[in-house]
Amino acid sequence: MGALVAACFRAMGVAIAPEAVGLAFSGTLVVYNLDRLRDLDRDRCSSPDRSAFVSAHEGRLIGLATVAAAASLFFAARAGVWAVAVLLPALGLGLFHRRLKHFERAKIFYVATSWVCVGFGLPAVLARGAHHLGWVAAIVTASLFANVCAFNARDERTRVAQIGRPRALWAARLCAGLGVVLGVSAPSPANTLVAIPLVTLLALFAYRPDERFSPLFVDGSLLVGSLIAAALA
Repeated sequence: MGALVAACFRAMGVAIAPEAVGLAFSGTLVVYNLDRLRDLDRDRCSSPDRSAFVSAHEGRLIGLATVAAAASLFFAARAGVWAVAVLLPALGLGLFHRRLKHFERAKIFYVATSWVCVGFGLPAVLARGAHHLGWVAAIVTASLFANVCAFNARDERTRVAQIGRPRALWAARLCAGLGVVLGVSAPSPANTLVAIPLVTLLALFAYRPDERFSPLFVDGSLLVGSLIAAALA
C-alpha cells in the first residue's frame, strides 16, 4: 500500500511525502497482522499454509505489529490531522474486520473502499497543488476493486463468489480492464497509473484457485504495478 500511495503522489504531479508512505506501509502491517493473529482458528480450514506460518511465527508477528503500530503513530503525527481523519474509516473497518466478516455480501465493497481511503485519500489530502484527482481516484478505485474481488474469489461466502468463480474472475478482470482504459485515457502524469490495472489484469488471466496465488500474484501485481507507475511518473 505504501508503493500505491507513492505512485498516486507522482500521478498527481507532486513530490512524494515520505510520512504518508510510511503511514500507509506501517498501518497496513498493523491491520493485516492483527487480522491474521485474531482469525487464526477461523482460517485453518480455508488457508492452512498461512495459518501454519502464523502459528509458527506468532511471537515475531506480534512484535512486528507492535513496532508497526509505534511507527504508525510517529508517521501520523508527522502527516497531520487531515491524514488521520481520512484514514479513520480504513482504521475502523480494519480493526472491526473480524466482526464485519459476518456480513459476507458487503465484504468486497467495504474492504475495497477502505483501501481507496488509504491509497488515494491519503495523497489527496496531503498533496498541495495536486492535479487530476478525478482521474487518479477512478483508476485507483477500479484497480483496488479488481484486486479485492480476485483475492476473495476463493471465499465462497462472499457475494462475488456466490455467482461462481469464473464469473467472479471476469468481474475482477472487467474492473482491471476499466482501469486500463481509464489509465490510457488519462492526462499525464496520471496516465502512469495504467501500470497498476494492466499488471493486475495480466495476473488475473493466469489465475489459479490455490492458497498461495492471491498473495503472491494478485497482491504482488498491485505492488509491481505501483512501483512501475511511480518510476514512470
